[in-house]
Amino acid sequence: MIHIGVENNQQPESHQVNLEVRLLPYRKKKARWKNIYQLFQIINKERPASIMIHDPELLILYWWLKRKRVYKPLMIYDMHENVPKIVMKKKLPKFIKWSYIKLERYLIHSCDGVIFAEETYKEDYTFLQVPYVDVYNFPKVDSKKEIRTAPDVFTMVYIGSISHVRGSMTMLHLAKDLHDIGQKFKLIIIGTGQAHFIREMSDFIKQQNLEGDVILEGAVDFKDAFSIIQTADLGLSFLSPIPNFIGGKTTKCFEYMAAGIPFITSDFIINDIIAEEQCAYQVNVEKRQAILEQVLHVMNHPAEAKQKGENGQAAFRDRYNWEQEERKLHQLLNHLEEVRA
Repeated sequence: MIHIGVENNQQPESHQVNLEVRLLPYRKKKARWKNIYQLFQIINKERPASIMIHDPELLILYWWLKRKRVYKPLMIYDMHENVPKIVMKKKLPKFIKWSYIKLERYLIHSCDGVIFAEETYKEDYTFLQVPYVDVYNFPKVDSKKEIRTAPDVFTMVYIGSISHVRGSMTMLHLAKDLHDIGQKFKLIIIGTGQAHFIREMSDFIKQQNLEGDVILEGAVDFKDAFSIIQTADLGLSFLSPIPNFIGGKTTKCFEYMAAGIPFITSDFIINDIIAEEQCAYQVNVEKRQAILEQVLHVMNHPAEAKQKGENGQAAFRDRYNWEQEERKLHQLLNHLEEVRA
C-alpha cells in the first residue's frame, strides 16, 4: 500500500511493513496542477488495484482514468469537506459558484464509491448512484488512563489545527479574561498552523502578559500529545459557525473522550452525543462572556466535570472508536470488490 501526501514541516513515518509513504513537493495554488499530473504518472506506471483520494481537485484524475480507459482501478472518494457548501458561502459571482458545483457533480460520477467523513454531507449528494458510507475519523488509542502526576493548576488543552476558524484566538481571549480576573490556570495548545498566524498568537501572548499561562507546544507526536491530554482538566474545541463545521463530529472531541476528560465545544457540534452521553459542555463561541462563565463553572464543579470525563471515556470505549468505524469501511470495500468481480 502506498500513501502519497504533500511535503510540510514534518517528516512522516510509517510503522507498518506494508505501507510506503511518498511525498510530493509543496506547491503554491497556481502550480498544484503539476502534482496532479505527477500523481497521474505514478498511477499510470504502477497501476494500483484501488485508489482512494481525499482532495476534491483530484476527482479530475478519476475522470481522466475513466475517459482514457487505461485500466480500471477501484476509485473511491474519501470526502472530508463539503466543498459545495463552503463555496456557496464565499463572496464569488454566482456563475462561478454554480459552475463549480456542476463540475464536481459531473466528476464525482467517475467514482465507484464515496466515504463521507460527516453524515451531514449526504444532504448535498442525494444524486449519488454509487455505494457510500459514513466513516468518522474517531481516534484509535488505548483509552486506559495511566496514573500520572496531575498539574498543580487547572489545565486546559487543545489539540488540532491552529487557525481563526478553529477558535485559536477565542482560546487566547479566554486566557486573557481568566488572567484579568486573577484566576490561576494553564492553557496548552498543541498543533500547527500558518507561520504568520502563529506569530500573531505569540505576539498576543506577550502583549497580554500570558507567557506564564499559555503554552504553544507546536507539533507533538500523538502519543506524547495524548499523554498531555490525559493529565488536563478540560479540553477545548471552539469551532466557528461555518457551514463545513455545523453538525459535525470533530475528531478532537473524541480524543478528549478517549483521555477521560470533559470538554467544552461549540453549541452546534455533536449535540446528540453530548446530550446522550453527558460528557461535555457547550457554549455559543461568539459570546466571549459566556465562554468565560462556562469555564469558571467547570473550575468550581470538579466532581461534575470528573463524572463527565468518565462518561465520555466509557462511551468512547463502547461506541465512538476507530474499531467500530473500521468495520464499516471494510464492509464498503468488500462490497465494491464483490461488485467489481
